[in-house]
Amino acid sequence: MSRDQIYGGLILIVSIFITILYIAAFFAKAISAVFPAWPASLDWWSVAIPVFIFVLAVLGIAIWIGWTMLTTPPPTPIEPIETESAEDKSKD
Repeated sequence: MSRDQIYGGLILIVSIFITILYIAAFFAKAISAVFPAWPASLDWWSVAIPVFIFVLAVLGIAIWIGWTMLTTPPPTPIEPIETESAEDKSKD
């Protein structure tokens, strides 16, 4: 098994684990009705944290685009193509 496949397997397992935790946190109030020891306040955080991360990611991309546009020099103008004059054509 190659190293890429091992990394892929680890990413798969961690992603499944995080997905299960996220679903459990999202339905925390329903789970706390069945299991009273489960904290019911997790449902708000399970929505707030991903929204917070998404907003930061979008703003980070906007900052990166702005920085790139600010620091990139303007392109050099393209020289117009000179057409052959009638005198040049008659010499051929």
